[in-house]
Amino acid sequence: MIREIQTLLLSHKHIHPRWLKAHVGYLGNECADQLAKEVITKGDPFFPPKPLSYLKYEIRSAALSIWQDSWDNGETGRSTHNIAPRVSNKPVGWNREELMFITGHGPFPSYLQSSNT
Repeated sequence: MIREIQTLLLSHKHIHPRWLKAHVGYLGNECADQLAKEVITKGDPFFPPKPLSYLKYEIRSAALSIWQDSWDNGETGRSTHNIAPRVSNKPVGWNREELMFITGHGPFPSYLQSSNT
């Protein structure tokens, strides 16, 4: 394909490839972007597979969905689920003491008593 493009450019001296800023309203560029998106979502066999970044996004989304389903339908951690119902792979910004208090796993009399019995 690259050789064909090179041959066409060499035989048509009036065509001058140049860089265009993306997403600023150039009609041809916007059409090319739309066609590229359609190819990615439909998986046209004449084009290369989806980029790695897209596959990583899809895998991450699927894993978060499975994790969320497990968290919503699990039998343990219900009191923590009431405080933090959504799973995330981003830090929540809580310190160690806050996490121990929210989860009930810390040096609290009720936790210490239940672990001794």
